[in-house]
Amino acid sequence: KNVVRRAAQNADWARHKSLPKGRGLGIACARSFLGYTGHVVEVSVSRDGKLSIDRIWCSIDTGTVVNPDRVRAQIQGGAVMGCSQAVSGELTFKNGRPVQTNYDSFHVAKMVDAPKEVVVDIVESTYGPAGVGEVGVPSTAPALCNAIFAATGKRIRDLPIKNHDLSWS
Repeated sequence: KNVVRRAAQNADWARHKSLPKGRGLGIACARSFLGYTGHVVEVSVSRDGKLSIDRIWCSIDTGTVVNPDRVRAQIQGGAVMGCSQAVSGELTFKNGRPVQTNYDSFHVAKMVDAPKEVVVDIVESTYGPAGVGEVGVPSTAPALCNAIFAATGKRIRDLPIKNHDLSWS
């Protein structure tokens, strides 16, 4: 509960009601690798459905942190990975074999696709250290989909997002 509250506070969640159509905030949380994350994602979606991930705020409680810079970098990378997988991560099969066999046929987010800013809030803790390698990934996609819903009124129920029409009027 604490990480969600902190992420919302850092993102100024109260403004979500006053954002214009086409802009939205989404929120989600997860527990993984003995750590907790809360994400708020801010998106812009143009009338023709072009998605821009403007900002992500993530609060993380992962026990005692030895190297805050390393934790920050892992969570930022996890946010980019989570967005990349949610937006375009897709593995398809033809005749029982994967169509995407390497990164030339499997889309990974480029800098232009990545969030413009990822803000990481590390919760101070006296508990033992927990994982940070992938803790930043699980709550990214649900927060992103909730933000798209807030911006467009369209609920994403399956991934990848690229397979959905996000246009609105």
